[in-house]
Amino acid sequence: MDHRVALVTRAGEYVGPALARALAAGGHSLVLHGADEALVEELGGQTQVCAIGLAEVPLTGPGSLAEATGWRRLVDGALARFGRLDCAAIYPPSGTAAVFCSGPLLAAAPSDLTELAGYATSTLHALQVLIPPLRAAGGGQIVVFTSDAGARPEPGWSIYGAVRAGQSFLVQAAALEHAGEGLSINAVGSKNVVGPGFPGAPAEGLDDRHVPSGPWSRQLESESPAGRMGTMAELAAFCMPLLDGSSRYQTAQYFSFSGGWNTAARQAGTGT
Repeated sequence: MDHRVALVTRAGEYVGPALARALAAGGHSLVLHGADEALVEELGGQTQVCAIGLAEVPLTGPGSLAEATGWRRLVDGALARFGRLDCAAIYPPSGTAAVFCSGPLLAAAPSDLTELAGYATSTLHALQVLIPPLRAAGGGQIVVFTSDAGARPEPGWSIYGAVRAGQSFLVQAAALEHAGEGLSINAVGSKNVVGPGFPGAPAEGLDDRHVPSGPWSRQLESESPAGRMGTMAELAAFCMPLLDGSSRYQTAQYFSFSGGWNTAARQAGTGT
């Protein structure tokens, strides 16, 4: 089999579906974690797909992506089905019920930091499991989705931003350790990139390529120098050269996909 093989974690949410479609269109065979049946069926008509459900590898608890065991199950599944793994687009979870936290620093509890630290822990497990087989195969690409909350300090987001910044730093430092071994490892975070399931967004007219504007979106649009929100298809297209083997020299970077938000003067925002 000559097709490159790509692993996409949490393929049923965020940029997962759009990225899976882009990778399939680029000729990759796919290992899709957490994809819904419709996506698996859709892409199964274009390429070979190995689906691993959330019941088999959950986001929290024993055997989840919060532990090395969960990541090993994904890599083992890829190697068992295809005999190779060329790239991975991963979205490490916090491993707890906590997704983010906000508020004044003086009101923060140590437990806020502890619960969110799982973002870094799951990223550590992921890299420790993914790097050895890619290195043994002569190289590969990894994109780790972190968060733009760690790219620019904002009042009220000290705990969450610090954890996410540390997560991106971990990815960059690991990439430097393996840059001479044919591995390209980068972190990507987004700001106000909207797709199905985005909080507050209308379901009607919203898909990976189109975000309907309306009263619900005015504040979000005002935060971006681009004057609009990004789409998941755009984010997937941005990530493709970091995954498909066409741009292997770029490594150890954090990329902000935010319409310029990360370098703009501070504006009132949500910090997500």
